[in-house]
Amino acid sequence: MNKKKQTVKWWKYSGILLIATGILHSVVGIIAMSNDLWAILKDGLLNAVGADVDRNLALWFLVCGIFIIILGQVLHHYIKKEQKPAPKFLGYWLLGVPIIGCIIAPVTGFWLFIPQALIILFAKPSDSKKQHE
Repeated sequence: MNKKKQTVKWWKYSGILLIATGILHSVVGIIAMSNDLWAILKDGLLNAVGADVDRNLALWFLVCGIFIIILGQVLHHYIKKEQKPAPKFLGYWLLGVPIIGCIIAPVTGFWLFIPQALIILFAKPSDSKKQHE
């Protein structure tokens, strides 16, 4: 019997990994900054942030998490539709920005993007279905 070894094609999960990262980012933000987020809600949302640094941080932290989720959904849609890995430029961005972030603030979640970037960068285009059709 000549069985071909099946390997996991991690690039197929790139979008899902980004979605999970965005959810984790948002949950951490909600937990860590709950007082500021509640204060924004109590003040009625409209112009409830103002110049308050902590409220701005809480808002932007949450918004960034949402955008990571959106990026993950777009990437997941692309991978499902095209049946090929994400474009390499995305991998380079997902590697470069977090490396700089890790240098500036090492005790953060920036490092979560590095394995995801490497998955994209080392994906083999020959792993995709469209290459074989």
